[in-house]
Amino acid sequence: MPDTREVYAAEDLFAGWLDEAARTPGEPLRIQVGGTLQSFEPETEPRFTDPAHVQEFVDRVLAHLVATGSPYDDGAGLDLATVPVVVRARRGNAKAHYEYDELPSRGVVAIPPREVGGSWSLRAAVVLHEVAHHLAGALGHGPEFRTTYLRLLEDLGMPVLADLLHTAYRLHGLDTGVDGEDRTLLRIGRLLRQAERTSNAAEREAFFAKAQSLATRHQIALAVARARAGAEEKREEPTWETVLIGESGKRSLARYVRLILEIARANDVRVAIYTSNTRVTLYGFPSDIAVVQALYATLVTQMVADGDAHLRSGAHKADQREVWNARRRRWELKPVHGSTARAAFYEAWADHIGERLAAARASARAAAVAADAPVADGPTSTELAIRAREVEVVDYFGRMQRDHGIRGTWKGAAQAGHAAPGSRDAGTRAAARASLGTERAITGRS
Repeated sequence: MPDTREVYAAEDLFAGWLDEAARTPGEPLRIQVGGTLQSFEPETEPRFTDPAHVQEFVDRVLAHLVATGSPYDDGAGLDLATVPVVVRARRGNAKAHYEYDELPSRGVVAIPPREVGGSWSLRAAVVLHEVAHHLAGALGHGPEFRTTYLRLLEDLGMPVLADLLHTAYRLHGLDTGVDGEDRTLLRIGRLLRQAERTSNAAEREAFFAKAQSLATRHQIALAVARARAGAEEKREEPTWETVLIGESGKRSLARYVRLILEIARANDVRVAIYTSNTRVTLYGFPSDIAVVQALYATLVTQMVADGDAHLRSGAHKADQREVWNARRRRWELKPVHGSTARAAFYEAWADHIGERLAAARASARAAAVAADAPVADGPTSTELAIRAREVEVVDYFGRMQRDHGIRGTWKGAAQAGHAAPGSRDAGTRAAARASLGTERAITGRS
């Protein structure tokens, strides 16, 4: 079949990279791609003991796709993620394969067990290849299959593995259907949707951290590519885009603005704020602006949901203030108003998310710089590209300020944290319940 040989070669390369990463846990995987040395920190690839263990994993994979609302439509309205897959032992040891014969009632994956020399197949890279056949519907290893395999890794919370596989496909000249910048933004969007869907705070924070780390790596890759591009080549240029925060008079607008400021700060985007707090204008590279918008859309949803849960719990009533009772002519202790508690919660939530995003950005930048070829007594090419990108955005924003009369300093709303310290602390805890980037949506063994 067309592309099959190239797909197998690319996936052999992919598996080799994962083997190398497994031999040096905790260290970044460095791969030469064209003229650039790229650094990856892949998720742990699940390994299995036998076909029964593979069956448990496949069942969890399909259940996860259904639970997170990640449909794989067969074109006739059937979600293939809802169709069970049976894993059986294969007598030969040369290959694993997927059987379509029993569809639509079920799919079958045949895996050679260890006893016949099939230990090479008892790993996620092989098993998920066969699951991708099940979810793609179409025969062969064409663009539809490859795009499905990449999407599957992303939907399982393994964006770096997806990035590695995508890199292997490209090195073997394979088009995956969606390439380059679009693929990265698509991957970030899927991570954010997974964060929205999960009710587990640790998983949600891990997905946010992965999204920010991927966004930072994407920015660096674009910066290096632009620095090396010839003057005649088309390059991404700074631009601006206005984002609606809310309608005039809506509560908490200043806190929403505070959140988008924190996100923009972590992604090299400058912000001009309307005096009404109803809109902001973002200034930066188009890809960075897209990341800020995607992050804001999902983070503001989570911030509001966490704030609502805090108020519904009644915990905010522990914060009290003195109120004059005119009828009884005395001072009385009363719980702070819900709007004050919400404001304090949002402030702390946004501030701590900003710290998390900044930490993820710094970590990704440090890894990219460390992976670059060292230069004696001077900055690396990656450092120079990053600085050049930052300077270009600063210059562009300064020019827009002069040309359009943008002036003044945004002061935001009055601080509410001192009036509701309990809600402030709850907001910080809600934004810091996980060890960033360590959780896995799917693991090899429950």
